[in-house]
Amino acid sequence: MALKLEPIQTDKKLADLRLQVGEPVRVEIRAPRVKYTAKLLGYAENGGVMISAPPPKSGVPTLINEGNLASLRLISGNRICNFTSKILKQYDQPFSYWLLEYPATIELRQIREHSRIPVNLSCSVDDYDEMAESDGLPANALCVDISREGVCLQLPYALGSVGDRFYLTTRLQIGDIDQVLLVPVELRNMHSSPAESSSVLNHGFKFLDLDEDTRLIITAFVYQQFLVETGNLDQTGQEL
Repeated sequence: MALKLEPIQTDKKLADLRLQVGEPVRVEIRAPRVKYTAKLLGYAENGGVMISAPPPKSGVPTLINEGNLASLRLISGNRICNFTSKILKQYDQPFSYWLLEYPATIELRQIREHSRIPVNLSCSVDDYDEMAESDGLPANALCVDISREGVCLQLPYALGSVGDRFYLTTRLQIGDIDQVLLVPVELRNMHSSPAESSSVLNHGFKFLDLDEDTRLIITAFVYQQFLVETGNLDQTGQEL
């Protein structure tokens, strides 16, 4: 599916987006050249924006001074939000975080067809019940698209019936970080695609019972792949 963006004429402020704490934020600084994915820790209208600082082992340069300008990107629903903000304070206690100036203006671009992001990931699917020994499991599959809610896997045969539950394992590369993802999923639909060989069957799965850290990993990966698809990052997740 082609992803399309269109600018939104709006006078909305950051607080109007009702962002959730823990949402991934793409942070870029020109000098020194820095880019990393932070967590949104909070914000106060006309006060400031709090984001997590780069982890000590992230390789991000430490010579980042208060007063540096940072460009931030994040996804709110079916919109991508961009704004530039000054780093007001850097704190190490009680944890490492940055306080940024509250942006006077933000740029919003709407995702006209916000659905699944195309990918090409090798996956393994196994029994939901560890004591079960189903025929054909574990099975290797190809993940061809992903969203924050689920995935589409391709297999040469029907893996089960709609409503069946499994465990999905794959690896997600987020920037320079390699994450192993092990999540419960439920089979929601099966269909063959006209564009694919008749020997391939698409399986639509929904993620189940995700904890906060896993949801953050999936959201960060989907956000990264969205930026790749829209030409903001290269295939490795690095800035073009």
